[in-house]
Amino acid sequence: MSKAIKFTKSSDNLFSNMGFSDEEAKELQFRSFLMTVIVRYIKLEGLTQKEAAKRFKITQSRISNLVRGKIDLFSASMLLAMLEKAGFGIYENIQVKASDLFRYHDTSIFTAFAKHNNNMTGVHA
Repeated sequence: MSKAIKFTKSSDNLFSNMGFSDEEAKELQFRSFLMTVIVRYIKLEGLTQKEAAKRFKITQSRISNLVRGKIDLFSASMLLAMLEKAGFGIYENIQVKASDLFRYHDTSIFTAFAKHNNNMTGVHA
């Protein structure tokens, strides 16, 4: 006689399914997404780990850790900085949405931010 298999509906977040708190799961899912984007970028650009390290201004061992999925070694802010160095426009979508919040108020914050962003080296809008 065979046992009945019990299925449990999972969430859209693998980390939630693994028992992490909602907050931790969202953070891990976000970092995992950013890491996946960077790894795919490296592959599509045909970069070696050494070339990727030079482009991202980090060590080759850090690229190795990234490619091997060592999520605990990378913060979201570091991953976002790496994407910026690769030319991804990280803040443009946030800036557009946030500007709606200030439509009838002082928008100088966005002007100052855009000016600061355009002055940063290695960042392309």
